[in-house]
Order: sequence, then structure tokens, then C-alpha cells
Amino acid sequence: MARIIAIANQKGGVGKTTTAVSLAHALAMRGYRVILADLDAQGNVSACFGRQPSPGLFRLLIEAAPLADLLAEVRPGLDLLASDVSTARLKLALAGEPYREAILARALANVSHDFVILDMGPGRDLLHDMAHHAAGEVVAPVALDHLAMVGIAMELETLATERAHSHPVELVGILPQFWDPITTESRVNLEQLVARFGPLVLPAVPRTTRLREAPALALTVWEHMPGDHPACVAYTRLVERVLSHAQAQE
Repeated sequence: MARIIAIANQKGGVGKTTTAVSLAHALAMRGYRVILADLDAQGNVSACFGRQPSPGLFRLLIEAAPLADLLAEVRPGLDLLASDVSTARLKLALAGEPYREAILARALANVSHDFVILDMGPGRDLLHDMAHHAAGEVVAPVALDHLAMVGIAMELETLATERAHSHPVELVGILPQFWDPITTESRVNLEQLVARFGPLVLPAVPRTTRLREAPALALTVWEHMPGDHPACVAYTRLVERVLSHAQAQE
């Protein structure tokens, strides 16, 4: 059975897509078969691979098209389930459906891949709830600023609600993003994260121009940066956390 991992924070601009792409590609590079599903109407995951957004998610959930027909291999072992503006429409189309929170989980129930990585959009809506219901695990990126810290608090409240309703979704880790050791805000917020969540907090991803450059070049961090770059080292720690967490569940 595939392990479904949601990349989630209810605040936008915290590095969710970069995290989802980096994690998915790293797992594929290690020999796993991975689906990277874009759940955001902006379709930014497609752009990260130099592709145009397309209505893959809409066709899966509304038209019940076979998942295999909707996947595009963007790297060896890594298949993309794309999204586009139609994703915004599907939220309305599914709003009246019974047991709508389980629709995505049912659509992904029989995949033969090892991992499904869900790149979630910001905010709390129906698709957000469906993703949490489908996922067994969550990675929560957080920018080291006040509003993003509020977003992570909201995300943790959502996970608590899911568990209270008998869905055992687990938080794999909190990934600090845009770490800048020069600024007091960055340093203080990281200290607060560690004080509150301890070992759940992963090594911080530093703020770097090269992370912003990679999508424009249709490259992932593993293709655009040397392996010993601090950002690559931080994302490697995330991959190792995900794999060790999966092994602990077996």
C-alpha cells in the first residue's frame, strides 16, 4: 500500500511546493515509485518540471478517469498528477457529494506506487480536508515569520481534529524554511519552534537564491545544487526522516 504524505501548512508562501518536489524526486532517485499530486489550482508543480498545468486532478475526481491515464512521468520513477484552474471548480462540484471528504482517498486507494506526495494549496477548504483524510502522514513546512507560525498552529489543530474523528494521521516533521541566521525574527521563531515541538523540528532550509532559480530552469534542487549545499543537506534530512518513519510503521 502506498504511503500518502501531505505537504501542508494553511499559510501560503512557506515552501510547500519546493518541499513536495524535492521530497518526491529524492524518493524516486532512491528507487521508489512516486506519485506527486498537485492539489493547488495554480498548477505550480507542473511549472517546476517545465510543463503546462493540466486538469489531471479534476479528471480523476470529477470524471473518474483512470489514474494511470492521468500520470505523466517527469523523472525516472516519478509520476505527476497535474492540476490547473479546474481544481478550483472541482471544490464546488464536489461540495454536495456524500462522504466528500473520502473522495480523494478512494481515488488513491489502489495505487501500486510506493509513495504519493500531496502538494496542498493554502487555506482550509474541501480539498484541504480531502487531502488530510487521504494522507496517513503530514510534513509541515513553515517559514520563520509570525504569520507562517500562525499557519502551522492551524495545521496542527486540523490534525488533532482528524485524529479525534478516528483518522490516525501523523505529523512526520516540521520543516523550517527561509532560515536567515542574521535576522532576529528568524532566529527567535526557530527557537520557539524547537522549544515547543522538540525533535519534530527538522534542520532548517536556508534562504538562498538558488532555490528560487530552480523552478525557472525546470530543475529540482538535486539537479541545480551540489549535494553538500546547506539546502540539499536539509532536504536530505527530511528524506531520511520520512524513510525512517515509514520503517517504524512496518
